[in-house]
Amino acid sequence: MSIILSPGHYFGKEQQFNENAFFKLNITAYQPDTHIDAHYHENAYLSLLINGGYQEMNRRTEDEVRPGELLFRPAGYTHANRFREQPGRCLNIEFKQSGLEQLTLKGSLPRQLMIYKPGAFNDLYQLLYAFLKAPANCLPEEYIVNWLSEVTDVKIASRLPWFTQAKEMLQNEFDTHHTIQSIAGRVFVHPIYLARAFKEKEGMTIGNYQLKMRAQKAMELLFTTRLPVTDIAFSAGFSDTSHLIRVFRAFYQCTPHQFRRQLNS
Repeated sequence: MSIILSPGHYFGKEQQFNENAFFKLNITAYQPDTHIDAHYHENAYLSLLINGGYQEMNRRTEDEVRPGELLFRPAGYTHANRFREQPGRCLNIEFKQSGLEQLTLKGSLPRQLMIYKPGAFNDLYQLLYAFLKAPANCLPEEYIVNWLSEVTDVKIASRLPWFTQAKEMLQNEFDTHHTIQSIAGRVFVHPIYLARAFKEKEGMTIGNYQLKMRAQKAMELLFTTRLPVTDIAFSAGFSDTSHLIRVFRAFYQCTPHQFRRQLNS
């Protein structure tokens, strides 16, 4: 008889976690040679193996899971696991039922076990890095909706009347941190469709486009004002000066201070 794990619960020792109304993220650690009997979770979840290795066993298949691989397990999927001679750690991303309904994502998840190779989805590995670095400040929604937009069969229309409005928000509203959900609500489209369409049309995610617009605004202010870089950061919508410096360097290969110094030399 299978063991039922209620929402938010996993085998292994929980090392860190963060959750909101939509998702729960945690990292669980496993001792070497750990065997986990047949069980299933009430909620669907993603599991990314950080290190170690284990067997994924169900009624039909038995797979070797290696570091970096990503598994999607649907709600009610029965499986057992056996960890190898090395300790293991997993990042788990659980989809709360109420959250799926609020985000109108119910029915968008895969319906069977899926195993993806390491690095298959940039957003989820960026999420892993962000969560390891600062678990309390990690905001997973955009990363996960971007993943869903890739695994869901979404056909994008050639004409998108709302697209210009969505871009204008990101180009002009620097006092607001826009999420996929907030933009989707204002232009009246599904968040998965929005994420997929935006990446297809612009070649980047909404989050990256928002950073690009903020970096461009900071560049404009360096040319047109004498504001301190700290004030420029807040005027362009960055949370602090260090965030502006990191993003500015990524786009322009120098810091705002270095760029201003050359302008004034």
